[in-house]
Amino acid sequence: MNRFPIKVTYGIMATIELARHDRSTPLQAKTIASRQGIPSRFVEQILQGLKQAGIVRSLRGAQGGYILSQDPRHITLAELVNSMNGTDVSSSTVHGTTEHSENRLVSNTILSTIWAQVQEAEQAVLRVISLQSLVEQSQKLEYQRSLMYHI
Repeated sequence: MNRFPIKVTYGIMATIELARHDRSTPLQAKTIASRQGIPSRFVEQILQGLKQAGIVRSLRGAQGGYILSQDPRHITLAELVNSMNGTDVSSSTVHGTTEHSENRLVSNTILSTIWAQVQEAEQAVLRVISLQSLVEQSQKLEYQRSLMYHI
């Protein structure tokens, strides 16, 4: 089950590609799209959001493109997810005075407390996962796949 919107998933994949690439030369959006299988129409939009969040930098020109703004060991999955998904959890509050509305308000209050706990646990997990660890997992999976093809 994927709890992330596709935009977040694509953003993570794009940053993994940037982290695997030499940080001294920028990587073009179309290259990221083709290597990661991301629709090219989303890549620029996602990279602009990551740029606004300070996770990537862009360089203009014929040899331009995108690079990570810091070492992948210092970028957490929480930073990536929150920059693309937003950090605010919207909880709907129901206003009104009917008995049905009051019951809904109590239910929402109980559930919002639970969802806040779930979100905090999720953030705790995401904060300990670095972009570098995702790169290493990706490389390990690619290595395992290449062994399977040789059998």
